[in-house]
Amino acid sequence: MKQIALIATALAVYGLVVACVLWPGSVSNGAAGRHDLSTEVRTDSPATPREDNEPPPPIAAAQGSAEGLPFRSITLQIQRVDWIDQYKKSIDEITAVGADTVMFVVDARQENGSASFIWLDMRFTPTVEQLSDLIKYSKSKNLRVILMPIVLLQNPIGTEWRGTIKPASGLGWSEWWKSYRDMITHFAYVAQNNNADMLVVGSELVSTESNVKEWTKTIQAVRKIFKGRLTYSSNWDHYTAVPFWDQLDMIGMNSYWKLGRKDGPTSVDEIKQNWKNIQADLIPFVKQQGKPLMFLEIGWFSQANVAYEPWDYTKPVEDEPIDLDLQKRLYQGFFESWYNNPELGGFSVWEWSPGNGGPDNPGYTPENKPAEKVLRDYLAKPRWQVKVK
Repeated sequence: MKQIALIATALAVYGLVVACVLWPGSVSNGAAGRHDLSTEVRTDSPATPREDNEPPPPIAAAQGSAEGLPFRSITLQIQRVDWIDQYKKSIDEITAVGADTVMFVVDARQENGSASFIWLDMRFTPTVEQLSDLIKYSKSKNLRVILMPIVLLQNPIGTEWRGTIKPASGLGWSEWWKSYRDMITHFAYVAQNNNADMLVVGSELVSTESNVKEWTKTIQAVRKIFKGRLTYSSNWDHYTAVPFWDQLDMIGMNSYWKLGRKDGPTSVDEIKQNWKNIQADLIPFVKQQGKPLMFLEIGWFSQANVAYEPWDYTKPVEDEPIDLDLQKRLYQGFFESWYNNPELGGFSVWEWSPGNGGPDNPGYTPENKPAEKVLRDYLAKPRWQVKVK
């Protein structure tokens, strides 16, 4: 009887795993949004990180070289395994716009914030062969390649998102870290075998960031495989709390700061003043770390709320109408504030998705919108000199 019970239990667990992979619940498949295949939306600051006071083992500090910088990149989310030819068309367009780098965002998934198992859904995540093909195709176009794997919550509970991950008690955290390392080293092999230029070891995993011991193990595991640059994508409101910048080559972050007001139009001068206020804190921090800054996500969707809610792209156009000129002003304000800044090691524009964009598209893409001309004009300018203090 005991053997029968064990067999039944094993079959039940197997069935659950298969169900999670093959029928992972409702999936949004819009092409306009940021991280389209997740239902998570951040509307406030992340949760307090988990404490871990155990000292990490020693690791040689990364040098943060400025060689080859800046990256002037445009992001392409790889979310459909049946769109490889369309992604190649987008790579052609990214080349024509004037970028010298493309950043591929690929996703891994876990069921919700309390889960401890991460998987790849092969309906949406490219195979090794497909991702290798896209990297090689980009290289043939003289583009450098950044690879950024992200974790999406398949069925988030309430306001959960990847910044609030908290696996269940017991072996939950231990299993989660093992699963995460399996995932990130998988992509490290793909990056190394195809001569990618930079790998992002994590993105916006706020609740994990204080666990220096586990991040050290993770970074060490990746460095054994991948010999290019490494960075981490921190949240714009949490970059000072990341304790492992000394182990990475660049200070990476997104850029969803509030840059305007709700109660009136936002001018380029106002946007530049807000960037100046942000730089007053950010640039001294970057200099202190001795590493170049990399904006892994700069970009704004094309709706009226984007200047004061740049993280919330989910509102219907009936409530927040399309505003192409505001998107253009935000691009203009960014480039006037940051282009030629010696602390800036690069940026990646979020995003250039398959399709034609255009005036009826409320999403992030600048394609066939006034913002595209701003982007083209600045990508046509000479590269600036990046300095490491």
